Amino acid sequence: MKKALIITYYWPPAGGPGVQRALNIVEHLPEFGWEPIILTVEKPSAPAVDESLFSRIPKNCKVYRTRANEPFTAYKKLTGRKTEATLPKNISLKKKISLSERLSYWVRANFFIPDARKGWKKFMVKEGLKIIKNEKPDIIFSTSPPHSLQLGAKQLAKKSGIPWVADLRDPWTEAYWETQMPKTAGSKKKNLKYEKDILGTANRITTVGTGIRKLIQKKTTQPVSVIYNGYRELNNEFIPSEYFEILHLGNLGAMQSCKEFIEAVDCLGKIEKKRLRLVFVGTLADEYIEMINNKPDINVEYIDFLPYDKMITRAMSASMLFLPRLNSSYSKSLISAKLFDYLALRRPILAIADKGSDIENILQHTGNGQSFLPEEIKAISAYISSIMNTKISQFDTILPEKEEQKLYSSRNNVHRLVKVFEYLGI
Repeated sequence: MKKALIITYYWPPAGGPGVQRALNIVEHLPEFGWEPIILTVEKPSAPAVDESLFSRIPKNCKVYRTRANEPFTAYKKLTGRKTEATLPKNISLKKKISLSERLSYWVRANFFIPDARKGWKKFMVKEGLKIIKNEKPDIIFSTSPPHSLQLGAKQLAKKSGIPWVADLRDPWTEAYWETQMPKTAGSKKKNLKYEKDILGTANRITTVGTGIRKLIQKKTTQPVSVIYNGYRELNNEFIPSEYFEILHLGNLGAMQSCKEFIEAVDCLGKIEKKRLRLVFVGTLADEYIEMINNKPDINVEYIDFLPYDKMITRAMSASMLFLPRLNSSYSKSLISAKLFDYLALRRPILAIADKGSDIENILQHTGNGQSFLPEEIKAISAYISSIMNTKISQFDTILPEKEEQKLYSSRNNVHRLVKVFEYLGI
């Protein structure tokens, strides 16, 4: 069996969306004759902890963990947060931040380039060289963000001569969090240099969708391949609810278009509102909570965090799933990882997305939902109403599994990744 050294910062017990792609790949690689070997950190600074994810790691999968010098302990002391507290998941666009937080953002933006996890590099390279010597992997696959780990992966590939695939789940310099950072001109230039170096050095680059592929391909002559995050097969069922439930899974921040969704719900008739419940599983930006509180006839349930398996189970009472737009310069290219969980659940998907976006194209291809522009509030409201009134007596709206959907399964996309490995002559 061939071996793949997979470098990922996020790995169980770290929770959140960053870990799902690596887990999906590792779950299916052995089916195609590849043994995954994981190189990660001992205690990643992650938005959540999810012990349930350990169950998805293949038996006998080797996991190597190293320490990492990270600035988050100092950040917590500087801002008065508890040492054990998780990092903030959402940045409010309205909330006033303290002078200490403003200073910490500036230091983070200009002293930790490309990101605050850069202190892992020396430990990663040291341990990676040991792994390469003992395990003799056939390929290096590094998935980011944090993009700083690509710098260590490049060094390992150069020293070992092993083919290297750099996987970017998000853009690098265009990433939405970069636009919030108070970077100096010099810091921006340095970050661009790192990005150019990685994109020009890796043997192959992979990413999560066609939009981001086009964005990256403009910057490099190296081939860029699309490997979707994909969905895991579920034993799907409908858990009855007394309400027509519209669920959003995962954290929903101020840069995501929830305002328009709330306004569309508010346009529904009184009887429809009584039959409806919004469910947010994950943190919700303060401004959206305030907005909902000012509309007392909207029924809502907030669930701060659930482990992944319990989150999916909770979603089985959903009659519709909501996917917001990320309001950024590359929103047309972005595919949220939760879209694939939604496809697996086979409920009608209500998405706010750009025309011609990857999200709109996938929904049209699969027939699993519909996307709207943010300003189409009345059309969004009409869509909710039409689905609600499809079945008056019950809200069981599980969609049939179509052949078109299978293109987006995790297994099929890992198979595509294996073909990338094989293309490199392995």
